[in-house]
Amino acid sequence: MKGRPRYSLKALKHGDGDAWSWFIAEFSSKIVGYATRMGARDPEEVMGAVMETVARRIGEFEGNESQMRSFVFSIAHARIVDDLRRSTRRSEVSIENTLTLLAADEPNEDTFTDPDLLDALNRLPEEQRRMLELRYVVGLSTKETAEALGKSEVATRVALSRSFNKLKGLLRSELGMTTGDEREEFA
Repeated sequence: MKGRPRYSLKALKHGDGDAWSWFIAEFSSKIVGYATRMGARDPEEVMGAVMETVARRIGEFEGNESQMRSFVFSIAHARIVDDLRRSTRRSEVSIENTLTLLAADEPNEDTFTDPDLLDALNRLPEEQRRMLELRYVVGLSTKETAEALGKSEVATRVALSRSFNKLKGLLRSELGMTTGDEREEFA
């Protein structure tokens, strides 16, 4: 956050209260936002579980600030998946987000709330799904996504493009659309 001091990983590992206050202020709203967009039943509960897990596992973490972000959101992703597996509720959202995604060259975090999109996303192979979520839902950079997945940045960029195109193809097929249909919708 701008205007707030940053604290070192060493301070977090040593239990420094100011460092943990900064950490919570820095990440809590981002985790809640991510959990909300992903459809978690109780985003605040997910955030609490993530913070608890990070606090327990911080001692074993080795890396820089960017890798720490990837570490935190990997934990968040796992907690959200757990929450979604327990949930049977499906939120109602307009198909408008799906059509916007189909017309886009690249997704954004707001498009990942549509039930049709989430269903299509769940039909992608795990690696493609995780890659898209880390890049466009969590908001990691391509470099951070590559680090989180243990791939090169170039390979990640190519894989993201292919994954996004496959996702668009699944949505077109599901909605019975041909390639030009979504353009006519927005004309």
